[in-house]
Amino acid sequence: MMYIEDMFDSIELKTYGRDGEYLYDPIRSFLLYATPEEYVRQKTIRFLQETLEIPAHQIFVEESMAHTRRGARGRADIIVYGDDECTDVLMVIECKAPHINVRGDEVFEQAAGYREILNAEYIMLVNGVEAIVYLYDEDEYLEVEDIPSFEEFLEGNVSIAEEEVFEEYSYEELMSEELQDVFIENGDISEHTPQYIKGFALNVLNLILYKDIKKEEVLTQIDVTEDCFVSMPYFGNSGGGNYQALSRMFIAKDYLDNDQVLGISICATIHTENDPHWGNRTGTTQLNISITNKESRHHSLQLTLDRFCRYNPITNIVDIVHNGSLTLGKRGAAKRADVVAYIKERAPELVWGDEIYLGSIDNSRLLEWKDSKVQSFIGNLLRYAVLRDGFRAEYKK
Repeated sequence: MMYIEDMFDSIELKTYGRDGEYLYDPIRSFLLYATPEEYVRQKTIRFLQETLEIPAHQIFVEESMAHTRRGARGRADIIVYGDDECTDVLMVIECKAPHINVRGDEVFEQAAGYREILNAEYIMLVNGVEAIVYLYDEDEYLEVEDIPSFEEFLEGNVSIAEEEVFEEYSYEELMSEELQDVFIENGDISEHTPQYIKGFALNVLNLILYKDIKKEEVLTQIDVTEDCFVSMPYFGNSGGGNYQALSRMFIAKDYLDNDQVLGISICATIHTENDPHWGNRTGTTQLNISITNKESRHHSLQLTLDRFCRYNPITNIVDIVHNGSLTLGKRGAAKRADVVAYIKERAPELVWGDEIYLGSIDNSRLLEWKDSKVQSFIGNLLRYAVLRDGFRAEYKK
């Protein structure tokens, strides 16, 4: 990966129109609305021409896949040809707005799909902050170190980056303010989250991202059929926000007994003051359970750990609950009592009084998949998220 923010910031683009809302595309020779993604694309074009010295006639923008394969859908943001005759595609480039993480699965899969159609050697993913180049070689994608010159691309003279190895943290590291500050800077936890909840959140994060499930019976205990390991899916929400965080993915059954993909992630929510859209909001740390099926991709549960973790400082035991709050899209919020009643009818063990009980965890040591309390907590989270989707479906009927 190469950090390109300073380089792209130095590329100045002239705007046009009464309010400066258009950018000129030198490849297609017309004006385009100046969206954040279009800024990245036009700066990428300038970077290709001025830094990599790629001839303009070998750069194509918004190239339709149907031109190469009949019936193929989609348009590649930028493609670069390796020859003057423009017959052999060298690289496919996917441009995204700065808030989109270019390591996300959706971005990679989109570019990889175009590469397959065009039979290109490389793909580049760029968002104006970071850029990643991959070489396709013998049915696998290898990350290229930095961004080679055009000549190096043509000659295949590229260096392959060393594969990043995820290593789990020690308990002492997770509880240290030094490491917590690193995760705060990365957007994994909020600086406004209470100290003891930060430690618990990182303990869970360490479990889902860095620890392997070594025994098959663990999957049975958490009620999933397959461990799909760590991925980075992308989700939007009705408020205009987006979530793109490393997630542990599983295949499990939904409320209709159909296979679906469930994901567990932890991320920070933004802290705002007098924001024109969000108003005043205190940043929190949020545990998300995502569900992906043929119909949709969404977060079924967004549990604010700051609010729903009850920590005992003497025993280090954390009880995790939820109040049943649930939104129904444009219809607003459901009655919490209705949600709790729905859950109680189908999973009475999850309901304590008027709350959803999700688990009790000993946070005085590292969380391990072999621990029955950990298995119960993760299983309850997934089961609750699936039932919440069942409630939404019943309500729509």
